[in-house]
Amino acid sequence: MNKLVRTLFERLEQPVFSAADIQNIEPDDSIRYNLVKRAMKDGDLVQIKRGLYTLSSPLRKQSLNRASLANRLYYPSYVSMEYALSRHGWIPEGVVTVTSATSKNSTDFDTPLGRFMYKRIPQAMFFCGVETVSIDEASTLMARPLKALADYVYAYKLEWVDREPLINSLRIEEEDLETLTVRDFQSIQGNYRTAQNVEVFLAGLRKDLKL
Repeated sequence: MNKLVRTLFERLEQPVFSAADIQNIEPDDSIRYNLVKRAMKDGDLVQIKRGLYTLSSPLRKQSLNRASLANRLYYPSYVSMEYALSRHGWIPEGVVTVTSATSKNSTDFDTPLGRFMYKRIPQAMFFCGVETVSIDEASTLMARPLKALADYVYAYKLEWVDREPLINSLRIEEEDLETLTVRDFQSIQGNYRTAQNVEVFLAGLRKDLKL
């Protein structure tokens, strides 16, 4: 463990930090470059993407939550679609790729900590239907189940109009769909003004659920 890694370990509580945090510890460019290069070669320092780092797993004081990391990797964004539905317990499969919605261009990040996928979802109010949840003591912006479904319909250009494909394709349980409320629909209907298929889906599902 070189002196930079030792100082990062002693000073920083959060598992993810930026190049600016490293610069605050070692302002000399040449010295900092060599220390970072050596720490990465030794496996003590992990570069998630350019300008964003974490210490190796044994050196982290807190566990690194990938959903929370997804918010930081590409902003503005929130965790949605398959990953959110899995975290909410609405789909049975475990989802490896962290899927998020963004108001910027769609992009993917393949990192040492896994794959992160971002889909551009145009909306009138980007964060409506999104809540802050705590995962492993880390705050994460995540879509509520209905919002995650609406984003999924948009991202994959689906023409769904009722609950049937949710049950047959995504294997969502009837009991989960029955937990949706009028307020859930009111919070996001009209938000996807440029995506008629999403608005048709929301109206059709709401009618099917007699809400």
